[in-house]
Amino acid sequence: MKKILLVLIAGIVILASAFLYHTFFCPRQPFLGSGRGSFPNLILITVDTLRADHMGLYGYSYDTTPHIDAFAKQAVVFEYAYCPIPKTSASFASMMTGLHPFVHQTNPNRDILNPKYLTLAELLRLRGYTNHAVVDNSNLSKRYKFHQGFDEYIQVWEYKENKAQSTPFITARGLEFLSENKKSPFFLWLHYIEPHSPYVPPSEFVESRPPGRRIEKVEKKLILGEHKNITTESREGEFTALYDGAVKYIDSDFQRLIECIRREGLDRNSIIIFTSDHGEELGEKNVFYGHGQVTFSASSRVPLIYAAPGLRPRRVSRPVSIMDIYPTILRIVDLQPPLPLQGEDLFARPREGRLFFIYGITGFSVIQNHHHYLHLSRKIRDRIGMKASYFYDTLEDPREMKDISHRSKPLQNKLMEAYRRYFENCGGYGMQRMKKKKTEDYTEAELRNLKTLGYLD
Repeated sequence: MKKILLVLIAGIVILASAFLYHTFFCPRQPFLGSGRGSFPNLILITVDTLRADHMGLYGYSYDTTPHIDAFAKQAVVFEYAYCPIPKTSASFASMMTGLHPFVHQTNPNRDILNPKYLTLAELLRLRGYTNHAVVDNSNLSKRYKFHQGFDEYIQVWEYKENKAQSTPFITARGLEFLSENKKSPFFLWLHYIEPHSPYVPPSEFVESRPPGRRIEKVEKKLILGEHKNITTESREGEFTALYDGAVKYIDSDFQRLIECIRREGLDRNSIIIFTSDHGEELGEKNVFYGHGQVTFSASSRVPLIYAAPGLRPRRVSRPVSIMDIYPTILRIVDLQPPLPLQGEDLFARPREGRLFFIYGITGFSVIQNHHHYLHLSRKIRDRIGMKASYFYDTLEDPREMKDISHRSKPLQNKLMEAYRRYFENCGGYGMQRMKKKKTEDYTEAELRNLKTLGYLD
């Protein structure tokens, strides 16, 4: 009798463990029998230069994202998602391949995504997907091979000369596709540029912010990107208000997309992912209105929201990477990655002690658990008046206001050594091979886009 009781208890424990594992780590996939095919549609919405901490669902005190916040309550929110590099070309190359920049070797901007690496779109095509993209950042142009695997790849700068016209154009094309496309499964990628400098949202989305410092009076500073509007009277709050206005503008158009998805019944058979390629420095460390040089959370921490039919809404506090999107989708469509990946399935059992290496032009970061070690090169730290290294507990201090580098020195040394070893094992990074294209190699539309966004003078 005692033996039977023990067997029953063991069986209950096993069943309970399996239930907890599948509840917390494995998304349910009730896609069969929907009448639209056996695989889910994938709708990827990315917003260039969007900081997680300027959104309500990530604790921002201003109401910049009411519609995204509401959507997130019915989804999985990854609270600490990071990019592997705060620059567009290399970051998206990682998102679309699951590979770290040190592996795929796409340079930070204006560089080719090597065709030898199979992209998410190319692999989805093997499962019969129709792939459609609307992108606005010429660092993602066909010139640089980011269209690999897409049936239609719309480059916004070829249709709209003015940055202020891009958001409504992208939304309109997205709504058109969602309303008219009857083929399934499909992959729709919409990439917005709105929060990227120059910040030019419609005035109705701009609200006042505390004035902050007069930028001219900041002695040691670095001003990046498009900064023609900075005058002797410019204050931080003016630019924060414009940046937040751009975020709120995106939030408004996001709601239009979600309403269309629900109206067309696509929410019953679609995975919806909302994320960004990187964040933006808004002056917190005396780096203004750009990204890529340093790797503080302002530039490296991004939103990541994942919604799917039958998936239990929740918030996940462990660190993840935008590289993890690729293997997650491959698992959903039952495909094996063609190469060993640095990205990991978002819903697999977390790997103990996983390291996240983030490359910056003048520094780098290593994140493990919720410890963030950050190193700055001498060139940048002299320029902005900073130390060589910083250390944060991002769980207690997500905005990285309190440096605790006086603590845990052995751990910091371990993380720094892990980065150097990884860098060397990958053979370094290929920036030295990047050949600057002459301006005459670009089309007029590409030149206009690159100049508007501050990539060319």
